[in-house]
Amino acid sequence: MAKKILVLHGLAQSGDYFKSKTKGLRNELEKQGYELLYATAPNKYQPADIPDSLGDVLTSEAAESHVLAWIEDDLQHDTYRLPETTIDYLHDFVLEYGPFDGVLGFSQGAGVAGYLMTDFNGLLRLTAEQQPPLRFFMTFSGFRFKPEQYQAQYDRNPISVPSLHVQGELDTITDPFKVEQLYNSCTPESRTFLKHSGGHYVPNSRGFAKKVIEWLQKVDK
Repeated sequence: MAKKILVLHGLAQSGDYFKSKTKGLRNELEKQGYELLYATAPNKYQPADIPDSLGDVLTSEAAESHVLAWIEDDLQHDTYRLPETTIDYLHDFVLEYGPFDGVLGFSQGAGVAGYLMTDFNGLLRLTAEQQPPLRFFMTFSGFRFKPEQYQAQYDRNPISVPSLHVQGELDTITDPFKVEQLYNSCTPESRTFLKHSGGHYVPNSRGFAKKVIEWLQKVDK
């Protein structure tokens, strides 16, 4: 039986879109016996409701009519929150397609995944029978939630699941210090940092996939 990985896409993407964008890495993971299941964010927002700093993302990937997102932005107060619609959707997704062995997230999806990894079952209201303990977590251009209301959750529940934190050296969307904040939210013995030479995307080269698989073989025995 294939080992299942829950995959959370970035802002303005969809599960199908991100699946096509990660074909190279996905194919290599499938050769190792993993099945990647791509969720699609349930929230639709107008492009005008998205922060200006993410304009480059929207120009290249967003539909003209709406933007799919896991997080709800509050531009008036310069903050954001994880809405119940996302929690409910992921709860149902795990029940329908899980249980999962690991989680992979990119950009906003990695930020959400990182927050959930502080207490995956508790935050998604899942029992141990519905979702046994996860064995690994991979974050590409991920970040720690910034709003104050979420800080206690990270501080009280350091992420102890083996985690791989990937940062693009040319990434201008997720700043290095944001990646580092999520990295530092994990226990020292469980975390691994990996750079690639590109920008804000998940690399698909065989050489990079080999590094990911070597890490997986160490932590997912």
